[in-house]
Amino acid sequence: MRSDVFILGIIMVVLGPVLTAAAASSCLLTILSGNVFACANDLPVFVGGGALFVTGIITCLVGVIMPEPYPRPRTPSAPISQPQPGQVTCKKCGRINTFGLFACPFCGERAS
Repeated sequence: MRSDVFILGIIMVVLGPVLTAAAASSCLLTILSGNVFACANDLPVFVGGGALFVTGIITCLVGVIMPEPYPRPRTPSAPISQPQPGQVTCKKCGRINTFGLFACPFCGERAS
């Protein structure tokens, strides 16, 4: 997930300047052809390219800082061993509570 966000940011960082350069060259060509006011059509693309570039940088930073998601806890496939003194087996999930808590830390079932 983290690498996907980072790659998306890289794509945005590359596409932003491409859009900005395309809009700037189109605007320059319309000015050189004598139609100064036609450049207003390229202004949203120019601004959008810059915004895409800035958003891409922020997305890259989020992709670098963001932690990896934790894997789901696996249920034990082997038979559960007998609890030792001071340990309680949870009736709901079958795991052994070795923490001495009043509730199971895995499923939240209260010990009776």
